[in-house]
Amino acid sequence: MKNSVIVFLLALCSCQNKTAKKEQLDMNTMKTVVWQLMQTDEYFTRVSLLDSTWRLGRRNIKMYQQVFDLNKVDRVVFYNTIDFLERHPVEFRLLMDSVQEVSKREKLKKMVIK
Repeated sequence: MKNSVIVFLLALCSCQNKTAKKEQLDMNTMKTVVWQLMQTDEYFTRVSLLDSTWRLGRRNIKMYQQVFDLNKVDRVVFYNTIDFLERHPVEFRLLMDSVQEVSKREKLKKMVIK
């Protein structure tokens, strides 16, 4: 899971616009967006195994944009923040640890509901 998260974030960062001004998102917003992007990526992976047209149609990119729109986050600002965090491993680790805590909370909620 951790390896897939790192690969996912690196893939997102590779699309970033280098000429954009360097704004950054706060950690709570980043935590929410990263968690939702991970959920989106997991959903896309499961569905695309059953229906390969999802990969051809690049629906994952559309779904990522929906997450950005839902959170009112510009994707370039998100990528700038990820780029900054990759160069600052302590802050990046804090972000990933907080995302992991959200994951644990969500799993516990699902267990309690069932």
